[in-house]
Amino acid sequence: MSLQYALGAKALYEFTGDPDGGELSFQQDELLVIIRQDIGDGWWEARSQSGKQGLIPESYVEIVSLPEPSFPPPPPPAPSQVQDNHYGYSYYDDKRSSISQPIQQSAPPKQPSFDDWDDDDDWDDYDDDDASSCGTAQNVTNNNHHLDTQSIQSHDTKNSGIHATGYGTVKKNYSRFSQFSRTGGESFMMGQLTGSVAESDCVKIIEGPYGLEWEVKTQYTCELKDPKKESKLKGLKSYMAYQLTPSFSNFTVSRRYKHFDWLHERLEEKFPCIPVPPLPEKAISGRYEDDFVNERMKLLQRWVTRMVRHPIISRCEVFFHFLTCSDEKKWKQGKRKAEKDEYMGGRFFLTLRAPSTKLDMTEVDQKMENFVKFVRGMDDNVKHLLNIFHDNMKKHQGPFKREYQKIGGAFKNLATTFGSDDLSYSKNLTTAIDQTGDAYNKIGEMYANQPQKDSQILADGLNEYKGILSVYPDVLKVHEGAVGKAKECQKQVEDAKITESEMLSILQRADIISFGTLAEMTHFQKERVVDFKIMMQAYLKQQIIFYQEITSKLEESLKMLLSLSLFPPHPLSPMPSAGKHYSLSFL
Repeated sequence: MSLQYALGAKALYEFTGDPDGGELSFQQDELLVIIRQDIGDGWWEARSQSGKQGLIPESYVEIVSLPEPSFPPPPPPAPSQVQDNHYGYSYYDDKRSSISQPIQQSAPPKQPSFDDWDDDDDWDDYDDDDASSCGTAQNVTNNNHHLDTQSIQSHDTKNSGIHATGYGTVKKNYSRFSQFSRTGGESFMMGQLTGSVAESDCVKIIEGPYGLEWEVKTQYTCELKDPKKESKLKGLKSYMAYQLTPSFSNFTVSRRYKHFDWLHERLEEKFPCIPVPPLPEKAISGRYEDDFVNERMKLLQRWVTRMVRHPIISRCEVFFHFLTCSDEKKWKQGKRKAEKDEYMGGRFFLTLRAPSTKLDMTEVDQKMENFVKFVRGMDDNVKHLLNIFHDNMKKHQGPFKREYQKIGGAFKNLATTFGSDDLSYSKNLTTAIDQTGDAYNKIGEMYANQPQKDSQILADGLNEYKGILSVYPDVLKVHEGAVGKAKECQKQVEDAKITESEMLSILQRADIISFGTLAEMTHFQKERVVDFKIMMQAYLKQQIIFYQEITSKLEESLKMLLSLSLFPPHPLSPMPSAGKHYSLSFL
């Protein structure tokens, strides 16, 4: 255990915090007392001279020496007096010492060491299906104590601003300052991140026919297949491994779910302006059953395909390492390198090479406003459509099947009754009615099986977009923070707090963030158009085939009835002439 004493800090900039998210507002040059530096994600906890406490972005302050106080520090608040934030999470961890006293800082949570990657680490105790993944916050079980704290914190940071980690971490709100600062976008924009970038690491943005776009260099595919149950420690631990084969090498590598989990986290941390869709859910029950394994493989294939189709992710070093490395020693070396990526987070913006055209901020604001509304509307509609299809699939497998088979059963019962007579001229009719009953029973089965051919496939695509849309707001918050900071800097020039040349440099870096955000928007929209065209075509084709098969079965039954020769007409009975209608009268 080590002791961490309060430090002094001087505010470099003015900061307007969100009190609902536990943020502390302060003025430029104001002196603050730093209480905790172990919050993470670019945030510290501080106390102002007025005694207020909250979160501050570390990039807004610099450490200074504090004068000795002429009065004793205020007593710590009683637990019952601690004010909860808007979401009901306490700003204090009741397991810690008082913030006005020296803080006993526990050792940071143990990260899975590089050498533990394929060794006897805690992740293996329940294989890959023991708790929630980095991309999905669902299916969390009591077994998740095996996951390290840092991993869970970073996952919640990207997924949602209203999730707390449950490890005593101070709640961080979903505001433009929080997301902007956490990703490192603010540090980049304020010029705190510098360095030369090799040409091979540069990411080019071009002006395409539909707006700003990522430059596409190479395209390839990757196939996921042959899931195998493997074991270690003489069978004490088991896991499922999947075989990946990229088209550019045709060389197969074996990957476990936790490898996907690790890759997902790396991509999230590396690309602040690219929404990385969640991985499919983890599960404990049925993890080795064929249906579960095949379903997970199908969803992992979708995820890999989505990554392969992205012009930036598909050619980044960590993704290539994931797809190609089969040597254990080289894997660990590449893993270390990826986790220390020098162009991760805000530093990724250093790699962007944008057109020389100056952006019109008014036009950018309008595009962003429209896109934010579009994402929100699409998210609502995708969720609504998913609910409709889930309900429809249940009806196909329940009421629709049942009702058609009720009709089929009724026809067959009628045929059974008709078959009890000995009239020769009735047998053909009885057979036709019986086969009509069979047709309706088969139609009922067809309804039950049809969702797997159309609705489920469409729902898988909708679910994928639901995942993308769930993380896209975090990307938009980074840009929103950049725009807000740019406007703040323009005001600071008017107040003579920064020079005009400093402001112009800041605005140029803000443009870089805008270029990246707009290029990703174009990629998203183009992918959406292609995907939904394919999804709708496949769905409608299967629907047409389905109803054609129903029609075909009913036509077969009708054909049998039309071809019946019941009994010859009475020789004295006149045949009805065409167009003349007869009615029966009962005397």
